[in-house]
Amino acid sequence: MTKKIVSRFEIIKALIKKEYKSVRPTAIQILAVIKKHDLLKYNEKGNKRSKEVMKEAVAKAYAKLR
Repeated sequence: MTKKIVSRFEIIKALIKKEYKSVRPTAIQILAVIKKHDLLKYNEKGNKRSKEVMKEAVAKAYAKLR
């Protein structure tokens, strides 16, 4: 089984399209989707999140698309 490379940005776009369909979402709505699925790149303190944590969040979001 080969691994498919999926970017965080592609998943965010797909989740936004799934939630808002053909309506063009505002920046606030986009940020709400990112926060809802825990796909933020930085934590509350402003530090970059680790690769392992980001990998888990992206995997969970990808699973919700399937």
